[in-house]
Amino acid sequence: MIVTMTHPAAPLSGYQPIGGALCLDFANTVDWHDSDHPVELLNCAESLSIWARLVGTDDGGVDDADLRCATELRDAVWEVLRAVVEEAPIPPNAVAVLNRNLELAPEHRSLTVVDSGVAWSDRTVRGADALLARIARSAADLLTDPDRLKRVRMCAAEGCGWLFVDDSRGARRRWCSMQSCGNRAKARAHYRRKQI
Repeated sequence: MIVTMTHPAAPLSGYQPIGGALCLDFANTVDWHDSDHPVELLNCAESLSIWARLVGTDDGGVDDADLRCATELRDAVWEVLRAVVEEAPIPPNAVAVLNRNLELAPEHRSLTVVDSGVAWSDRTVRGADALLARIARSAADLLTDPDRLKRVRMCAAEGCGWLFVDDSRGARRRWCSMQSCGNRAKARAHYRRKQI
């Protein structure tokens, strides 16, 4: 698990879901994730609710305990996908966190006794559990789709750490966003050329 700093500004100030998959957008709720000073964007339960609405999911209301579970899942998703991008061994403890959250999936069906017979019973999951299950399912779908998985990239900006699916023509996208990291990199390169 990573250690993150809290961010005193408004929750998710300037955040844009650019990952190309729900799990990547969730993993990107830490700015400068791959630096010595990561910035936590989910600094309160309200920020998790705001994020859920931003990406078009309904969280049904969350509390601090839900936030702790969510950030544990987020860190596990990031660790697994970072390992994939870097072609490093996948951490089994992070996969265990994904599996725990997959068990929350609302698609779970079981048998139940009804009157004098047996019928299917769908488990109804709402709130934070449903949200976390959707994120875990998104990660599982991405991790088991070799064609999409080979297009997962980490932003080339030093310390950024945001993940995205590179669906660009020729698969040559380098930055999480041209408006942020891409522009900063271009400005630095221009400054260096002027110094020579």
